[in-house]
Amino acid sequence: MEHLLRLGRKRIVFVGNPSSPEIRLRYEGYVAALKRAPGGLEAQHFLRAVLTADGGYDSMRAFIRSGMPFDAVFAASDLIAIGAMRATAEAGLSVPGDVAVIGFDDIPLCAHTSPPLTTVRQDLRWGAGTIVDLMFRRIAGEDASSATMPAELVVRESCGGR
Repeated sequence: MEHLLRLGRKRIVFVGNPSSPEIRLRYEGYVAALKRAPGGLEAQHFLRAVLTADGGYDSMRAFIRSGMPFDAVFAASDLIAIGAMRATAEAGLSVPGDVAVIGFDDIPLCAHTSPPLTTVRQDLRWGAGTIVDLMFRRIAGEDASSATMPAELVVRESCGGR
């Protein structure tokens, strides 16, 4: 979100389903970033979508048909972002010219979309080790709090800026 805001995007749509904890945290980050952003930003827009390319495509296509203006998409997953990019292209909008797109997960396909998808990468090896450690602590009866994986932005061409 901060990357999109630095690029001057003001009408950013969140596409995902915050019913799962990790997607809810991504959505909360979206809302928090909008609240911290300088004045003049449009209200938040939330599009519910299942975690598939078809889910992103269907939600984005319906939103585009509504006529609401937007200039960026923050997708809860890379698959959703890929579907949203397809709907955007079919509507005659260019990525990143008209609409910047960011996904989440950094699946290998991101480097091969057109344009290549900017995404948020998490350290899955660290996450897997942490999950196993927390599980064994709980099994042993110890108190084990939740953990948040570190993330990094992988800038590719779908945002149009570095």
